[in-house]
Amino acid sequence: MDLGAIETIVKQGKTVITTEDAAIIDVAIKALEQGHTATFYLKDSLFTEIIRRRYATQERAIPVNMEPLSPEEAERIKKDFNIELDGFSTKEACLRCQSIYGTYEFIRQGIKEHGEEAVRAVFSLKHVSVLQTHPRQHIICQNCGLALTLARAVVVEPHSYLYRSENHGYACCR
Repeated sequence: MDLGAIETIVKQGKTVITTEDAAIIDVAIKALEQGHTATFYLKDSLFTEIIRRRYATQERAIPVNMEPLSPEEAERIKKDFNIELDGFSTKEACLRCQSIYGTYEFIRQGIKEHGEEAVRAVFSLKHVSVLQTHPRQHIICQNCGLALTLARAVVVEPHSYLYRSENHGYACCR
């Protein structure tokens, strides 16, 4: 265990927890059920089990409204960002210009807000899966700049996604 890396994370105001797999699954499921915002860096088998338990029933999966990433969008992401993805995400139409906010726009906004290096680092992880629960997101239309999370009279759910590769997953769940 790299205690120096743990110390660095704790100095940044974060907490590191190590425990048995069942306890981590319970904590992640409770965060999802109770609306807590958290980011879990997990081995893939735990990530897979949490996603399975959360979305394994039709009652849970349908309201999420995630659609498969189209081959055209995956190709555009590969061409413009050199990131290979497969998976699912929600799509949101802009109230002003009707452009669609999907995976491409999510990555584009991520690069604007966090930098290309940070976005690439997350998508380059090979043996760590990332699960974000109830993130605080400000979805911004990448065409006209409208803040979609502020433009609606009702709350806009966070952009949800589930991307997979051989030994890695990246998901935002609610």
